[in-house]
This record gives sequence, structure tokens and C-alpha cells, in this order.
Amino acid sequence: MTEKLTKRQENFLANLLLTGNVAKASELSNITRKTGYEYLKSATFKRVYRERRSEQLKEATALLQNASIEAVEVLRDIMKDETVNPYARVQSAQTILTTAYKAVETVEIVEQLEVLEAKLLDEP
Repeated sequence: MTEKLTKRQENFLANLLLTGNVAKASELSNITRKTGYEYLKSATFKRVYRERRSEQLKEATALLQNASIEAVEVLRDIMKDETVNPYARVQSAQTILTTAYKAVETVEIVEQLEVLEAKLLDEP
């Protein structure tokens, strides 16, 4: 049976995922920073934290992928409309596309690492 986090650990984890900062997450969770770092030493906490961060990354990537569709539409519209100064919009669209591609690459790398980790854990 897999160990579960306590309510205090769950609260700290939620705040850590929200802020990305142990000190801020500890303050929001009404625990000491020392306790926050102690939680981070726990194998169970680290595993759950890694899983939840991975879920967040996948959700963010899906949003970026959807935004990239809109970015492509903007680029297409600009290419067709010769009366519009496209520089600022093209730059924004390119940023969205670049970010989306990087996020997809990151998710793929994480998924490959998870597969490798699982294989390593299965080996005697």
C-alpha cells in the first residue's frame, strides 16, 4: 500500500506548487520553513510532489498547444492582410509557438524519464 501525505503536507504541497517557493509555501501553510524542508526530504512527499508537478506541466502544455493553434491563425491572418503592421503580433505569435514546442519537448523528456525510472525499478 502506498503511503499518503498528511493534511498538513497536502496543504504545504498545494502552496508549494502555487508559489514555487518553500518559504512562501511554509508561511501560507502555517508551518516553519524547517518543517517545509523536512517534508521535502520525505520519499513519499518527493514522489507526490514530482507527480503533481508533472501533471501541472502536462496541463500547461495542453494550454500552450491550444494557444499555438490560435497563434498560427494570427500568423496566417497577418500574412494575408497586407494593410496591417505585423511586427508586434508576429513576435507574440512566435513566442507562443516557441514556448509550446519547448513545453512539448519537456513533457516528452519527462515521460521518457518516467519510463526509464520504471524500468530501473523493475530490475532486480
